[in-house]
Amino acid sequence: MFFQPKFMKRSYHTDIILQYKLGILPREIMNHIPSSTLCNWKNRDTGLLFGLDLLSSYEDNLQMIKDFHSKATLLKAAKALYFIYSTYMNIFETIKNKKKLLHRSGKLVIQTIDMVKDTIGQNKALRAFGITYQQYYAWKKKITCKISPGNLCRKVYHNQLTFKEVDVIKRYLAKPQYRHWNITPVFYQILRDKAAFFSRTTFYKYVNKLNLQRSRPDKKKYSAGIRSEAPKRILHMDVTIFRPLDHTRIYLYFLVDNFSRFILNWKASLEYSAKITFQNISEAFNKYNLDKIYPYVDLICDDGTENKGMVDVFTNSHDSNIRKLVAQCDILFSNSMVEAVNKRIKYDFLFTTKLLNIEQTIQYLAWAIEQYNNKPHSALYGLTPSEVFNGSCPDKDMFKTAIRHAAQKRKEVNMGQVCLNCYEKMPV
Repeated sequence: MFFQPKFMKRSYHTDIILQYKLGILPREIMNHIPSSTLCNWKNRDTGLLFGLDLLSSYEDNLQMIKDFHSKATLLKAAKALYFIYSTYMNIFETIKNKKKLLHRSGKLVIQTIDMVKDTIGQNKALRAFGITYQQYYAWKKKITCKISPGNLCRKVYHNQLTFKEVDVIKRYLAKPQYRHWNITPVFYQILRDKAAFFSRTTFYKYVNKLNLQRSRPDKKKYSAGIRSEAPKRILHMDVTIFRPLDHTRIYLYFLVDNFSRFILNWKASLEYSAKITFQNISEAFNKYNLDKIYPYVDLICDDGTENKGMVDVFTNSHDSNIRKLVAQCDILFSNSMVEAVNKRIKYDFLFTTKLLNIEQTIQYLAWAIEQYNNKPHSALYGLTPSEVFNGSCPDKDMFKTAIRHAAQKRKEVNMGQVCLNCYEKMPV
């Protein structure tokens, strides 16, 4: 280990000299070093070394290193912390969304860096967290507000919703009459009532920030089906089953307009029969003057027995202008339109209420279907099925101008807002 050719002057690594000066050089190494050399090292004045004046805490650092090596417990603790830190860094490097994780903990990261940068330097502190100078100072510049949902000062981030607009969102989502609505119809109801104007994306963002989400079952995604260009041109009919608390099987018959999603007529019965389907169609036929639709009305249904018998007699008669089409048989499309309406009635209304029997179910359905027909629909850009069925035309830009004007006004309101932070910074 310490072999060297004869007559060759031995040179020593600087680390060995430093360890000897600190008193931590192992005895087995010292035994191979001449005593004259050790004496020379011992009496050497390190204060004359070039560059020593740049190390203001030189003696303190040497003493710290000496203390670590002289105290076994302290040395073990330091090694343990080093291994923990190394393991943490290895794990942290494998996280895919570590930037998002750091962003959520930005305030804590900044506080930690500010606390240790005088000890280890700002560069090392930034490298330890893997963030840049730009990100550090961006987080440092961010001004928090104690009363803003986004925790941002409105005077600095003036495009936020105003306090009044945030209160509108809270109030509408808490209204009992909208309890059975999902959040999108509530958004359009706010626009229709002119209570506030903002984009749907902004509305969703604040609903999430304020934890106002509605608890809903997972939705099954359907491909786009057949679409009409006007009301009363294509109708869908279907039967679904609902069980109240007395465990009876109630058959719900629905007739739905394709263009407007409007429920023209419905029946609830303990009987599963084509006779009831016929009654449902004939009542809607007379009530909405479907006989005047030229050249005919397409009636889409499935191939069940409830859609045959008297239904076939009615649709095949010379006085009827209704053309019956069996889904995925006479046409390629499914009957998904009416199935979607069935689910909305069940999940928004029937499944949220305890109904004892068929009498209570019929009474409740009369109210629920009126609610469904008169609540804003996202596919209709905020219009209700009733309005579109009666002639209103869906327009995706209907609220665009009002939303743009509200954004301009919001900036003025927020710039003039005085919040708690502003009060604290005002001169006494």
